[in-house]
Amino acid sequence: MKAEKTNSKSRNLRKTEDCCVSDIGLNGFAECQMSGPNPCPYAMPFGYGFLCQHPHLDKIIAKSQERQSAAFSK
Repeated sequence: MKAEKTNSKSRNLRKTEDCCVSDIGLNGFAECQMSGPNPCPYAMPFGYGFLCQHPHLDKIIAKSQERQSAAFSK
């Protein structure tokens, strides 16, 4: 059973290229910008949204900021 949890988390680690977050200035947290119910094991419900606690959050924030910059420059 423990191996299944590890495998499902490692599968989610590989799918971070689809993630989109906004930096909220709190170390270790970002606001998840994915729409719909969030099945991610790193998404924590908070208020009307979700906070991301992914172990590779810094990389996800950087990638999200690059995407946002590219969208605004078009």
